[in-house]
Amino acid sequence: MRHWIAATLTAAALLGSLPAQAGIIDVNRAVDEIRDGALILDLRNNSDFAAGNIHNSLQVDLTLEDGTGISAEGLAYQLRLVVLDPNATVVIYSDTNQHALEAEDTLIRRGYFGIVNGGNYNELRDALFDHVEDTPTWVFDNDDDIADQSTPTTAPIE
Repeated sequence: MRHWIAATLTAAALLGSLPAQAGIIDVNRAVDEIRDGALILDLRNNSDFAAGNIHNSLQVDLTLEDGTGISAEGLAYQLRLVVLDPNATVVIYSDTNQHALEAEDTLIRRGYFGIVNGGNYNELRDALFDHVEDTPTWVFDNDDDIADQSTPTTAPIE
């Protein structure tokens, strides 16, 4: 029995020591989560954010970085200020897909497992607009054209 427990603990220690790998960029899921009201984090700089952003997104100040890129502590600290549940769904996007993947990896290593990676801003923005344009035309069609006809205000003449 002791050997089994030791082997289990050793395997768990080895698995726990493996670096967390970032997931994939899933723009379609990000669009769905945004439409469902998920928290959206914009990981771009101030000027990019000011030039345009996803509606209701929060900009994360990455100036707390240590010079090597995204600061794990700065990003995780700021996320802890607004997200209490590490399993809550949070959509992230950045200026490039690579930066979004690095941020996702950072957050996963810090215990945030509800991250949905929207990739770069331009692709996510375009996907949000495309999603609106993909509404079937039958939703807007009026086969009997009754709504287009004006309602008579006087009694008909006999």
